[in-house]
Amino acid sequence: MKKVMVLSVLLLRITSVAIGDISTIVCLADGNTPLEYQEIMVGTNLTIIVSSDANGYWDGGLFIRDPYRDSGVLYGRDYNDITMDWEGSRFEAAGDDARVYNWEDDVMSGFDLYGDSDAVVGDWFIIDYNAIDIGDCNVGFYDYSVSMEYPIHSIEFTHVRTRDFNEDTKVDFIDFAMLASYWQETGCNDPNWCEGTDLDINGNVDANDLMLFVDYWLEKTQ
Repeated sequence: MKKVMVLSVLLLRITSVAIGDISTIVCLADGNTPLEYQEIMVGTNLTIIVSSDANGYWDGGLFIRDPYRDSGVLYGRDYNDITMDWEGSRFEAAGDDARVYNWEDDVMSGFDLYGDSDAVVGDWFIIDYNAIDIGDCNVGFYDYSVSMEYPIHSIEFTHVRTRDFNEDTKVDFIDFAMLASYWQETGCNDPNWCEGTDLDINGNVDANDLMLFVDYWLEKTQ
């Protein structure tokens, strides 16, 4: 069983955190399947969807601040050289003149999100997220009408070692065969850790690593 993390936002598709009329929804990379836990493998891609149940203009953003920028990264979709925004990251419901701009400074990086005055109820923006290193990551969601300095809520993830040893985007029998090939190996060490199969990095590939592996059986990173 995967651990259900006690975080500021859990099961976001079911219990969206809303400030005013705006909410965030975290899904798998397909943009439709809700993420049901926040402990994910390194290399996993997710989507963060910003939705509204009201009409009208809104501006806010999604940003990762230090010290978390080494653990996760946000991506926009389909940059438009004419509008100079990521047009693939804004839905029609956000309005004709909605915009998505990326920027970063010494302490944070992410995206400003601007809904137009003709925005209507629905999904407004979609930003992609990738887990790039082991550890915790915190994505701040900002409503600029509330504060431009502090997020109104945070989406928190814990990144664990990948079980997709051959990096083909899914945990399956090929990965199990790799773990089996190192079974009872006692010489695992940094940085390879027996091709990643020593999941608890104690130098041995044993029953504990097998249990950690099966927790993510048939999981996909994309």
